[in-house]
Order: sequence, then C-alpha cells, then structure tokens
Amino acid sequence: MKGRLSYRNKLIISFMLVSLLPVLIVQMVSYYVSSDAMKRKIDVLVQANLTQTSKNLDTSLQAYEDLLFQIVTNDDVIRLLREINNPADDVELSKRQLVNQLASYSYAKNGIRSVAIFSNNGTLISYDQQTGSPYDNLWTNVRNLTSNPIYQAAVHNQTGSIKTIPEKMDSINSEEQYGFHLARKLIDYNMISLDSMGVVVITVYESVLARAINLDVPDVGQAHQIDNRNFLTDGRGLIISAAAKDDIGKHVDEIQTSSTISNTYSNPNSGWTIYNLIDQKKLFSEMYAMQRLNLIVGFAALLIAALLIFYFAGRLSGSIRKVVKAMRIASQGALTVHVEEQSKDEISAIAFNFNKMMNTINELMVEVKETSEKRKEAEIRALESQINPHFLYNSLDSINWLAIEKDEHQISHMLKGLAQILRYSIKDSNKFVTVREELEWMDRYIFLQQYRFRSSFSSTVECDEQAMDYLVPKLILQPFIENAIIHGFSGVKKGGELRIEINLIAAHSIEWTIRDNGTGMEADKLAEVLSESPVHSQGIGVRNVMERLRMYYGEQASCEIHSHIGEGTEVRITMPAMRRGDNEQ
Repeated sequence: MKGRLSYRNKLIISFMLVSLLPVLIVQMVSYYVSSDAMKRKIDVLVQANLTQTSKNLDTSLQAYEDLLFQIVTNDDVIRLLREINNPADDVELSKRQLVNQLASYSYAKNGIRSVAIFSNNGTLISYDQQTGSPYDNLWTNVRNLTSNPIYQAAVHNQTGSIKTIPEKMDSINSEEQYGFHLARKLIDYNMISLDSMGVVVITVYESVLARAINLDVPDVGQAHQIDNRNFLTDGRGLIISAAAKDDIGKHVDEIQTSSTISNTYSNPNSGWTIYNLIDQKKLFSEMYAMQRLNLIVGFAALLIAALLIFYFAGRLSGSIRKVVKAMRIASQGALTVHVEEQSKDEISAIAFNFNKMMNTINELMVEVKETSEKRKEAEIRALESQINPHFLYNSLDSINWLAIEKDEHQISHMLKGLAQILRYSIKDSNKFVTVREELEWMDRYIFLQQYRFRSSFSSTVECDEQAMDYLVPKLILQPFIENAIIHGFSGVKKGGELRIEINLIAAHSIEWTIRDNGTGMEADKLAEVLSESPVHSQGIGVRNVMERLRMYYGEQASCEIHSHIGEGTEVRITMPAMRRGDNEQ
C-alpha cells in the first residue's frame, strides 16, 4: 500500500541506524570528552604559566626599582642635587656631573629610555638615550615639572616607588613608541628635616613588560604556531603591553572571539592583570584534523556497510517478495502458483510450506468440485423427480376414457404426444435446452391438458424471435403451467385463458411471463406456496423451480408471483441469457 515502507526499506533503515548511531555517538562523546579534558589541562598549564609570568614581571620590574633605589641612595647624586638646589653654588658644573651620573645609570640595564631628576626648584636634569643629549629629552617641553602628576605622586608616596602605565611617547625609534615611568622621591638622609629634594624618574620601554609577560615571543614565520598571546591590562581592561603594539590601548574584549580561550592572573605588586588568550581553533586544529579523518573513515565504512546492507537486504527481501507475489497471485484465484526457492534458510522453509499448502488446497478444490458436481446433479435429479406424478396417472386415465368413448385415432394421437413428453422429460433431465425446444415440449404438454379438461381453456404463446436460440434449464416452466391449469382453472368449464410471453431484455436477460384468468389465490395461500417448506404439491413444485434457478444462476435469477382472487395469477421469471459456448451448468 502507498505510504507504507516495504520490508526491504525497513531492513535498510534499521541496519543504517544500527551502523550510523554508534559511530555518531562515539564521535560526539569522543569530541566533547577530549575537548573538555584538553581545556581543563590547558587551563591548569596556562594558570601555572601565568603564575610564572607574574613572577617574571615582578623580577623585571624589581630590577629597575633596585636601580632607582641605587640612584636615590647615591651620595654623589644627593650632593650634586643639593648644589643644584643651592643657587650660590656653580650649578652648571654640578649639572654636568649629575648628567654624567644619570647617563651611567641609563646604560646599567637594557630597555631604559631616559633617567631624569625633577628638583624641588623645578630644575630638570636628564639623560635620554635616544637623543644622547641632556637638553633634548622627553621632559624638554614640560613647563612646570613640580606640578607634573608623576612628581606629585612620587613626593606624596611614603612607601617607595610608583609606576605608571605605558603610554605613547615621542620617539625617533619607530620600534619603541611606548614607555612607562618608575619614580621615587629623593631624600637627603643626612639632613634632620628629611624633606624631599626632588624626584628621580626612570623611563623604561614597554617592550620590557612585553618580554616579561611573553616568555616565548611568537615567531610569525614558524609553521603550526599556536596563537597563544599574553596581554597586560590595567584595572579597566585596557591593554597596556602586548607583543603586537597595535593592540595597545584596545579593550581586551575587542580582541577576543567566540573561539578564544581566556585565562587571567592579577599581579599583586603592580595591580595589573595578565591575560592569556589562546585561539581554540588553532589549538585544536590537529584534533579537528584527526576528527575529520575519523569522519572520513567512518563515512567510508558506512558507505561500504550501506552497499553490503543494500545487497543482503535485497537478497533477503527478494526471497520474501517471491513469496508475497505468489500469495497475491493465489489470492486472485490462480491456485497453481508455486515459489521457486533455492536457498536453505527460513524463507526457503516458508516457500516449501507455501507450495505444500497450495498443493493441498488444489487437491481439496478438486475434491470439493467433484463432490459439489455430484451433489448438484443429485439435487437436480431429486428436484426434477418431484414433478407431480399425478399428471401421468390422470393422462392415462383420460386416454382410457377416450378409448371407451371415441375411436382409436384420438387415442393414438394422445399416446404419441404423451410418449414425446416422457422422452423429453427423461433424457438429459439436468441439461440446458434452447427456448425453441422448451416451447415445442410445452405445446405438446398443453395439448394433452386441453384434451384432459375438454378444451375448457385456450393457450397463447408469444416469443421474441431473437430469444429462440438462447439456453434455459429444461422443464423450468412446467410447475407454473400445471398450477395454472389444475388450480387456476379448477371448476372452469370454458373461457379459461393461458398466456405465455418470452422476451429478450437488452440481450443479457430472458423474461418469462405466465398469466391466467383463473380463480387466483389468497395472500396467505400465496405466502404458503412461496415458503421454504410448502405443504401442498402446488408449493413444492414452485419451490423446486426456485431452488433450480438458485443453483443454476445464483442471485442473477428471480421469480415473482402476483395473484388476486377472481382475477388470476401472473408469474414472472427472469434469468441470464446464455448461448451455447457460454459457461453452462
């Protein structure tokens, strides 16, 4: 039926699900488990790396703070700055000597841009490595040094040095455009007041921080390099140091994507936060490649499995289709169908038993057909044998009286008619005859009945000429004609009319009509005649005719009887029109 899956398709779908689902489940579970495990291990490793990076940052910054401490505790520096702050002294010589001191400190460690001192009276003493001049430096354009935020923060800081976040600065070196400052106030501990003499500021390149937080700086040209980057941010999340200088100043969220794995660590000494960002796609690229390989291999295996499934499902369902096809043919009436099956499996056993069942059915059908034919023939003979034998006795009695009253010619004529009637009735009593033959017999029968009843009735027969060669059961009208003459014309001396009409209806049915103007029947008597178990011989003969019609034609034949007291009776019989060569009983 349409809309339903065949057994073959069900097998294919079942096999495919059984093959596909485990592969998909294993792939999904493997992916999520391995990804989750790798992320956890990476988080642990990254946190350990960030802890080490934070320590490295502290170490780097501590080295510059130590240098700053050396400067503020250097007696020569304090002496020279005291002379510069005292206008009575030769300040220019002191300045040159102090610049030389600062220049030597600027080369003490890599990454220092300049070392400067902001004195209390606003004097600037500085050495800038980029310009190599004490006059052209980072602070040349600063008008009021003592009001500078760095100076103010250092002066009011009681615990040590201060650090600023890296910022862009004027530079003649394009590679070093960002720097941060370390500042500390300078105090002459030999003085009782311990007042600040000025502020020492060391300007360090931002690359020092970048190297400190990126232990292994990515090599752009290295193949299969994992995108693992460290960033240094301030409290607002703004990047203050990175390997890629274009990222400085951006918010860290701007460079994160949905595939980025992020880990953070806050440096307690500087207050800055170290961010580690790893591109998950590149990190898991090899795992993804392995998964793709597994998928390709899995799909290839599925394809091979699908081909094998199609092959074996076709073989299996083909055997089943043979049995189903044979059953369908058998259901249409072809009971000689057999299934040819060469395999030795359960389907072969089904086919063998189906063939055995069909043989048994055929044998039973033959037995039933033979039994049915014998039974039918016996029933027909039994029914035909129920024709009223009183007719023969009465006919012979009439012939006897005629023999007494009249000469031998009439007796001879009646005997001849009687012989013909008996011969017609006895020979092949269960066969079909033409309408023409039946009418010839009926003429002889009515002729004898007219002699019997002294011509008290007349007979008229009208037949469609086209219906003459159609076949009808022998003696099918005899009980109705006999009832009309014996019962219908009972007590009638003359004037009785018997009319018989045979008509062909649309070349597929023959209609027989028998009318008489006799005494008719009451409704209860008519019902008794048509009952299943009539008591009188009149009803038995009618019932026999109906049984014969049912056996010959089934529901295709019908018999109707209409009767009214004093008006007569009408019998209408309809049966299929058959010619010789059609299926006869």
